[in-house]
Amino acid sequence: MLGGLLGLQLALPISVPNAQAAPGSWQTQIASLRLAVPGRESVSAPLQPPALAQGQRLAEVRWRFVLAAAAPVRAWLCHPQRCIELSRSRGRSSALAGLDAGQPLQFRFRLAPRAEPQPVEGIELIVEYR
Repeated sequence: MLGGLLGLQLALPISVPNAQAAPGSWQTQIASLRLAVPGRESVSAPLQPPALAQGQRLAEVRWRFVLAAAAPVRAWLCHPQRCIELSRSRGRSSALAGLDAGQPLQFRFRLAPRAEPQPVEGIELIVEYR
């Protein structure tokens, strides 16, 4: 019997598909953004949490995106109540912990003045909630 239970556990998926929910977390990938106008903010579409996140609180967010080396771009991850600046293109933060996990999140990017247009690619977000 124990071997059957172990086999069942091993058969469960390890990763969470795009915009799908698992108890306590969700993840998504979004299309690339093109930053074309220096000084103007470019905003991703709202990243909607799954229904399971309703009534829960954010615990931690993890992000990843790809920019050209030394691209003059500032980035933020925003909740309707607060934004956090993303000092790196990959990281994790609990700065949004305690906020309503049922609210959408958005990435915001701003190209430095007089900079050349830049693509932001491979944008990924993982959200943990409790």
